[in-house]
Amino acid sequence: MENIIKNFPLIIILCLSFLTRFLFLGYPPEVVFDEVYFGKFVNSYFSHQYYFDIHPPLGKLIIFFFAKIIGYQGNLSFNAIGESSDSFYLFFLRFMPVIFGIFLPLVIYFILKEIGLSKKACFLGSFLAIFENSLLVQSKFILVDIFLLVFGFLSILFYLKYKKSKGKKSFIFLILTYLFATFAFSIKWTGLLFIGIIFLLHFFELLSNFNKKEIKNFLFKISLFLFIFLIIYYAIFLIHFSLLYKSGDGDNHMSLSFQKTLLENKVSKNVKPLSNWQKFIELNNKMYFYNASIKEGHINGSKWFQWPFGIEPIWYWTKTDNIGQQSANIYLFGNFLIYWIIIISIIYSFFCFLKKEKREKMPDFLWVCLIGWVSNLFPYLFIKRVAFLYHYFPSLLFGILIVSILYDRIYFKLKEKGYRKIENFIYFGFLFSVFSVFLILTPLTYGFFIPSQFMPFYNFLVIFFSF
Repeated sequence: MENIIKNFPLIIILCLSFLTRFLFLGYPPEVVFDEVYFGKFVNSYFSHQYYFDIHPPLGKLIIFFFAKIIGYQGNLSFNAIGESSDSFYLFFLRFMPVIFGIFLPLVIYFILKEIGLSKKACFLGSFLAIFENSLLVQSKFILVDIFLLVFGFLSILFYLKYKKSKGKKSFIFLILTYLFATFAFSIKWTGLLFIGIIFLLHFFELLSNFNKKEIKNFLFKISLFLFIFLIIYYAIFLIHFSLLYKSGDGDNHMSLSFQKTLLENKVSKNVKPLSNWQKFIELNNKMYFYNASIKEGHINGSKWFQWPFGIEPIWYWTKTDNIGQQSANIYLFGNFLIYWIIIISIIYSFFCFLKKEKREKMPDFLWVCLIGWVSNLFPYLFIKRVAFLYHYFPSLLFGILIVSILYDRIYFKLKEKGYRKIENFIYFGFLFSVFSVFLILTPLTYGFFIPSQFMPFYNFLVIFFSF
């Protein structure tokens, strides 16, 4: 009983996260947004026909292996958004993203706990992660971004554990840090953010105690990471190649020597096939080339400076009833209260950073989160290819961590001054406000049919956040 009371906030978080993510998981029983691509990629592992994607294969492999366990045979077509499909198999193809979506708020909770924040601050951070509508939408479909977020923030969590541990335990946590950072990179290359942050932290460790021993430790950590990274990243591609051993739709993206390695290829007998290592190098080169050369725009494409305000939600799915009186839509639409409180917190954090007396009072991890928030956005100043609101998600989560850290300072200040009632009013009032905005946006999050008389309100919201 004592353990239940002690872990009650964590139990509440798990229940809320489970409920919001699993609710209506089989709905809509139709193909939604980029499921049209990722569903086909997963199917290719069943047919063994080679496909080409601009992202590494780990996310698709995670979905594939679970789909294989539940008996899926790759028989859904995924030809077009809005195409009717089998709700049973859609449920289970969406299952692994949802599991990771449930786990994400817990990771946020444990990160905040690891840096020593109050239970209220830890609960606040995980609560914001649960009731952030755009994160919820991205975790309910056959999409891979949620894997990147969980792996990336797990690497941060295990780094914090590594810093607080000694001996064998510390070494295990360091390996787990590198392992999950590699997994994040193996979902999408934007996972490089987490690798960069971890090595920036290692560099700060070196500068704080600069001597020969620390230099050796730093070089050892780099060597260890590269060893783990190369083995894991290459092994993931070996699994990818072992499953895609037949000629397929992706052949045209690859060289003739690459195509020669595939069964049923139409390449001349004189062409020499590549080794697995050569295939690995070529595929990563091609991925980089096609990522860099994407020029097509998108109606819901957006710029980095729009994302912190939740501008340009992405239209994922739509349906109109038979008589045209009601319509249902799913949008990647952010809980704007969370987005805006993050903006305020970021501005205040920069202000604190510039003031020495305030900077010294703030925990070091606040500046790590601020670096993470900025670092995720910085590359998009130079990236010309189309980008979307979901590219903001790592910054969004760093922002939630920042909000929680700043609240923790307010909590202890008000507690010291005896303003407990005021603190409770602010805390629970904010939680209620966040939940209220979440509820308002649920029709656009879950795709509920909206009666025609309420459509002007939701149309206004979409137009307002699309300027």
